[in-house]
Amino acid sequence: MKIIEEKNYYKMSELVEITNLSNHTISFYDKKGLIPNSVSTSINMKYYPEITVTVLNLIVYFKENLNFSIDYIKELFDYYNVDFENRSELILQSIEMISSEIKNPISKEKLINKNLQEAINIGLLEDKEIYFKTEIEILEIFDELLKYDISLELVEEYINTSKKLALLEKELSQKVFDKTGTIPEILVLNILNSLKPYIFNKQTILELKKDK
Repeated sequence: MKIIEEKNYYKMSELVEITNLSNHTISFYDKKGLIPNSVSTSINMKYYPEITVTVLNLIVYFKENLNFSIDYIKELFDYYNVDFENRSELILQSIEMISSEIKNPISKEKLINKNLQEAINIGLLEDKEIYFKTEIEILEIFDELLKYDISLELVEEYINTSKKLALLEKELSQKVFDKTGTIPEILVLNILNSLKPYIFNKQTILELKKDK
């Protein structure tokens, strides 16, 4: 590690060792514009900012766990204007990336015949001009629920319960931070993408079994 202007930087060889990615792979991601700008010294040696490790870990997670293509990851990075300076903000942005697919955009005006405003009012969806694939799928599920005369209050309670779960997730992350002084980005994504659905769905299955 090298300190340049009071910031930590890695050589390519150090990135290879830390991330277990090849020199070729890291260079490819660099050419795609997926990692922070490097700094070149007078001896033509490139150094990469410390946050590059976090970025590379996120790229690998997206590819291996979510089957995101490199081109789609680039699209996500551009859409969310990823913050290569602030690690905490970058992790938050990565959570947004896996929570909503930015595909098949539809304008708000084209969704006017659906129960969009009701979904916005109860906090199921944000109020904005463009909605993407995941949000539209959620809206369709919401529409379907309302066809069965399910009250908005019940859906609101579902949302409020998720807020309580979010607080528990935050507490889990805080405990890790208190212990280590940092929050492992992959652990945060695993809690969101694997642990939470597993726990929630398991309890759902147990409840449904009680009715048999």
